[in-house]
Amino acid sequence: MTCGLTLRLPQFPHSSVHIGLYTSVTNASTIRKELLAGNTRYAYAFVDPRSVLSLAHLLAAVYRALTDMQAGALRTRTLSSEIVFAFGGTMNIADTLRRFGINDGSDSLLVVKVDTDQVERTDPVWAELDEIIRGTSVPVTDENIEKLTDIETVRKNYKIQQGISLADRSEVTKTVTGAIALRGYL
Repeated sequence: MTCGLTLRLPQFPHSSVHIGLYTSVTNASTIRKELLAGNTRYAYAFVDPRSVLSLAHLLAAVYRALTDMQAGALRTRTLSSEIVFAFGGTMNIADTLRRFGINDGSDSLLVVKVDTDQVERTDPVWAELDEIIRGTSVPVTDENIEKLTDIETVRKNYKIQQGISLADRSEVTKTVTGAIALRGYL
């Protein structure tokens, strides 16, 4: 049974955001293959949690993707891929999806599904994820996300200089959410 989280962002009251966190994933290559094949059953944002600092960091990417969708400015084909793309600080779609998305060796995943049509689908989302992902669902908390974060991967993906300390997660989260918000404007 999935220990997922469902919430609504105040700016998008008609959209439900479903978030799942999985460890001990054994079928990442199959999931990635289905994503690349365009299988609509896999219409989720599969995010590598090694690059995610907190729930606020994840929600910043979701918010950016929803804002871009509302403005008619999606740069990828789907809202799910736009969520993964939103994590990047550059406009290079392929590079960002490779750095922040699922890869064949992923053994943990943050998974996001956004329903934008006001239909409540909480149970079907979790049931479908339980069928898609072979892994262990864990509660979506900052503590569980932190356990999976690789600070050096965050440093590399966001090009944070070596002299800057990453020990204060709240400060680093502010830095990376700023990069998400400003991508394409600088």
